[in-house]
Amino acid sequence: MSVNNKKSVLFIVNPVSGVNPSRKTVIEEVIREGLDSNLFSWNIEYTNSAEHAYELSRNAALAGTDIVAAVGGDGTANRVIKGLFGSNSVFCVIPSGSGNGLARFLNIPLELKESIELINKGKTKLIDTVSVNDELFASIAGVGFDALVAKKFAQAGRRGFFTYFHIALQAYPSYRPRKYKMIIDGKQVQTKALFVSFANSNQFGYNTIISPSASIDDGLMDVCIVQKAPVITTPYILGLLWRNKLEMSGYLEIIKAREVILTRNRNKKINLDGEPVKVGKDLTIRVNPLSLKVIVP
Repeated sequence: MSVNNKKSVLFIVNPVSGVNPSRKTVIEEVIREGLDSNLFSWNIEYTNSAEHAYELSRNAALAGTDIVAAVGGDGTANRVIKGLFGSNSVFCVIPSGSGNGLARFLNIPLELKESIELINKGKTKLIDTVSVNDELFASIAGVGFDALVAKKFAQAGRRGFFTYFHIALQAYPSYRPRKYKMIIDGKQVQTKALFVSFANSNQFGYNTIISPSASIDDGLMDVCIVQKAPVITTPYILGLLWRNKLEMSGYLEIIKAREVILTRNRNKKINLDGEPVKVGKDLTIRVNPLSLKVIVP
């Protein structure tokens, strides 16, 4: 809620996200230095769980807080966005995680000071969010191999790209593709895939881009169906992935859609903005067009 004509800002900080959590200790000093005190009043809250981040965000939205900033990675941003959904509060991401997929897609600076200073400029845009049953995501969700990697990554003692890459390389040879039945905008699709991703933004994080043409404000998601390539072709596939040309491999099909109904054989966890989440065996994935206002450069 605005006070004395100043806009209110709540910073929700995940104190353990990213590869260098110690920099969270300087966040309050950076806010004092970077945020225009003539325009904004602010508070800061530290999370102790993903659910706590959601609760803090939801309460802030209900209280009429003007801007709610997630200081953390994609998982923290996800929980904060879920709390803001349906409110008038503006979302801001202060990237402080390891992958920072949403921030990279939105061209948010990865430096704390620079990302906080964006709030002063006040530029915003409306973006889509996507519902998966009762959950929500802003960047990317998926089933299959990427969900397995997200699960193992969450259990790993270390964060960062090399941990993520090592987990994926280690798990890939023995992973068996799964069967999926989907209804994509009314059309039935059956496939056996390594994984199926639903991309609202273009990447998993670390600038690892799965869908180069993805748009976050077009009312559509990119359904990315990835087949398993032979292990011997891994260097070639990785080269295409890092050059944003994975579609040239012949192992990726992208279908733009507004709604997908997916049936799985088992109730495995899904990858939801980089975090493993259990949402049910049958999934309804639906775009919520222009449903979140965010601060952008």
